[in-house]
Amino acid sequence: MESVEELERWFRMAGVQSLHARIGPLPGSGAALGRWTSEGPDSAVRSVCPHPGTYRLALMMEPLDARIWHGDTPVWGGTIGANRFRLCPPGEQGRWSQLSGCDIVNVFLPVPLLDRLAAQRGEELDTALSASQFTSDRMVFDLVRKMLDGPALAGPLAAEMCDHLVTALACYLLEHYSQPAASAPSTLGGVRLRRVLRHIAEHLDAPLANAELAALCGMSAAHFSREFHRAVGLPPHRYVLTRRLARARAELAQGEARIADIAEAFGFHSASHFTRAFSAAYGQSPAVWRARHK
Repeated sequence: MESVEELERWFRMAGVQSLHARIGPLPGSGAALGRWTSEGPDSAVRSVCPHPGTYRLALMMEPLDARIWHGDTPVWGGTIGANRFRLCPPGEQGRWSQLSGCDIVNVFLPVPLLDRLAAQRGEELDTALSASQFTSDRMVFDLVRKMLDGPALAGPLAAEMCDHLVTALACYLLEHYSQPAASAPSTLGGVRLRRVLRHIAEHLDAPLANAELAALCGMSAAHFSREFHRAVGLPPHRYVLTRRLARARAELAQGEARIADIAEAFGFHSASHFTRAFSAAYGQSPAVWRARHK
């Protein structure tokens, strides 16, 4: 999650109207945290959206009665105990239904942070965090609890403290909840995925064909598209669009450049193309968004 707006948009798409608490994205780690509560049940079936580039740790602060599906397959039905958590990979999608009141914290941990720490551990294979079932772990609960209490514990230095707590949490999860990722040549991950994401970030002003990205990791275009979607949670063209829009939005907030020039700088065919894409993503035209966020 690279911005407050992106974090809040993920929660809105998941059916959460307001956050009880929000932390980040933090300046050092890039991690973010959101806590939301509900007094009673909600029979609506909600969608769980992918969160490209981050693992999501979902922690129950109080017991929750819920049903959870991955696709059309039921994976949970019943009560999830307080202080239990699970780890959700970046591309995970599913549905769930809340059958009681809830108090849930979601912590978004950037993949680059985990990759860097895994490399420091001397991992020879790509690693992935794995805790698909709800698990009770006092260390995880205590670290997240301290993040939530950051403003009271550290005042103006709360963000600095939370950054260190995120690093501590990531180190602990890598030690206790990591496993080798699939190592077959057809799997997109680790160095090859980082190479593709870096190439995208450095060439947002130019056309980025699927075949060009696939060539960076020695895959066919069709196979690359499937593996990228699996690894990141979005098809390549959608991921590129989200990065272009995020960079363009930052430029709108920081400078006085013409909207047409921003559109050209970030690979949009025209100002009208940029305006349509921006409005669809953020619910406002670039001009209105700039006026409200200057």
